[in-house]
Amino acid sequence: MFGKGFSQALRAFQHHAHCPHPLRQANRAKQPQLHNTCSTAAAAGAAAAVGPLIEATKNVALRVGSAMVLGGGAVMAWSQNPANEMEKSLSTSSVPWVQQLSQQEQVEEMLNPGQMLRKHPVGKLIVDQDHLFDTMVQSGQIQEFRCFYDYATKQFHSVVQLGKDVCGFPQTVHGGLTAAIVDETFGGLGVCLWKSGALGMRPPAYTARLEVDYKKKIPAGSLILCTTHLEKVEDRKIWMTAEVSNGDGVVYATGKALFVAPKLQNVFFGWIPGMRR
Repeated sequence: MFGKGFSQALRAFQHHAHCPHPLRQANRAKQPQLHNTCSTAAAAGAAAAVGPLIEATKNVALRVGSAMVLGGGAVMAWSQNPANEMEKSLSTSSVPWVQQLSQQEQVEEMLNPGQMLRKHPVGKLIVDQDHLFDTMVQSGQIQEFRCFYDYATKQFHSVVQLGKDVCGFPQTVHGGLTAAIVDETFGGLGVCLWKSGALGMRPPAYTARLEVDYKKKIPAGSLILCTTHLEKVEDRKIWMTAEVSNGDGVVYATGKALFVAPKLQNVFFGWIPGMRR
């Protein structure tokens, strides 16, 4: 019905439709690259948005965990019977002045502050078993570390049987260890005062300032007594004094400390932006 010229024109059009134009092919080749670039940009944007959210979630979890430990520790502190945790056979029990101290009616043997936290069911889940003096007892650098609280005089005592490998100067106990024992004993007094309600509704305090005056060298392997006293309490600040001796009148060092209790809102709500003061 159509002429030869029309048939040839129709075939040429069909061939052109089935053979892509070079420019069209180039555009199609660019499309996957453009798609990959968009995907990479979207992934980077998502990571930038999610990163701060993950970090904020971690901070919230740490703060909530700390609040759980503090709250759980408070329940434990008022309900715990320290006598159940004390070992029955201790070499220092045969020392006369230790016997005299432990047998006083108003004196009770306690766990040290680090043990109180790390033996608590919640504390075990959140806090590492990394307490300095527990580790030193396990290594033999300290053979015994016993704590006593005198309810009548509000004094906290640490009885420490030192090992041999604790020296700075030869055959002399390192002064830094002496300071650490003083600080730990201050902490024990602070916890006992807090438990008794003497510090009101404040949470347990932390060391803000520590001073130690060294009077005599402590020989390696010595049995020492560190006794701390409450000096005064003002708002969130607690001042205390200490004396380190051989238990029989020889004074090795004296100390002073300022402990400060954190604000309650910082303990429980400090993880909320704008709430820390």
